[in-house]
Amino acid sequence: MIPFHLPLSTSRCTYLLSVISYLLFAFANPAFAWDDDDFDSSHNHTSTRRQSSIVDFSNPKSSDNLDSTIQLQPITRPKLETIQESIDRQNNELRKISAESQRQFEEHKARRDASYAKQNALNDEFDRQQCEMKDFVGGVYKAEFGTITGRNSAVTTEGYIYRSGNIFVTPRGIYSKDGNVYAGPDGITVKSGGLFYGAGGTTIQAGGAFFTEGNSGYIVGPNCLNKAAWRSR
Repeated sequence: MIPFHLPLSTSRCTYLLSVISYLLFAFANPAFAWDDDDFDSSHNHTSTRRQSSIVDFSNPKSSDNLDSTIQLQPITRPKLETIQESIDRQNNELRKISAESQRQFEEHKARRDASYAKQNALNDEFDRQQCEMKDFVGGVYKAEFGTITGRNSAVTTEGYIYRSGNIFVTPRGIYSKDGNVYAGPDGITVKSGGLFYGAGGTTIQAGGAFFTEGNSGYIVGPNCLNKAAWRSR
């Protein structure tokens, strides 16, 4: 007996064809199937990364870490001077400038006074030596005429006189000086003020003129009338 099958309806055939096509596609493309493990791992990794970027403010440790990471800089406001403070500051600067000027002036004055004192001392020493040379030529050597040419030299009618320290070299010989006492070929002569006492008589000095018992001489040189302090040396 020949089996007999009833024909399938159109909708049923279409459904069967769709199922068969899907199965054939699945068998032909195995990579299309999903791996549940890979999907779960990727999903968990994404969730973990998202959770790590979220700060839980309800957790005190999370808040402390946030505070240690973010530090606010204090706001500094410029301090403004008051009128009185500005005046006081200017007065203080003026006082400093005035004090510095006064200090520099005093230093300059001290240096100037020291320079003047040194120069005056040199001038006084020069004048003193010239006057001593004049005293020797007129009061001790008793030259008739002479000229003081320096602190250590003179020219007379008899010749040239030179002084080295307390030694006088003359045409008559060598004389020495010790304070106000002179010694030489003519003997000892002592000077006291404007008088010269010696073996040849007493000589009186009056400016550039020297008088010895009727004899006189004249010496051209410095004015030593105001140098009385030097005569006692």
